[in-house]
Amino acid sequence: MKATALGYLLLFLASISANAQTFPEYNIMYEKCIKKEGRVNNSVVEVCSNMTSDKAKREITKRYKSIYDRLLSSEFPENAKKFEASQKAWLQYRNTHCNLAGTYIGSPMYVVCPMNLNSARAEELRGLDRE
Repeated sequence: MKATALGYLLLFLASISANAQTFPEYNIMYEKCIKKEGRVNNSVVEVCSNMTSDKAKREITKRYKSIYDRLLSSEFPENAKKFEASQKAWLQYRNTHCNLAGTYIGSPMYVVCPMNLNSARAEELRGLDRE
């Protein structure tokens, strides 16, 4: 049983580490929040993850609208519908994956997983959004 708990902890830490390497501005925001709170517990992880995730979601919304509008007014407006479908599929993936991660690994993953995936999606859309 202890080996399983250790495995869960290592997976949890790896997910945070992966976020740190890929999405530095969101990781910095999360780390500053954690440091401000002083000690780490599930409540602090929840507050800091939600704050960081909310910022990433705002970026996703902004970039989604920009990309969608650009596609809609392009030579191939049908691509806007394809983009919309991809976003809906991504949301379904995020929600299902993070629910499974929370169930399998433990309660911190219900907030850490969406934070990581929202940060990744914001970065993906940043690459597509040519403002």
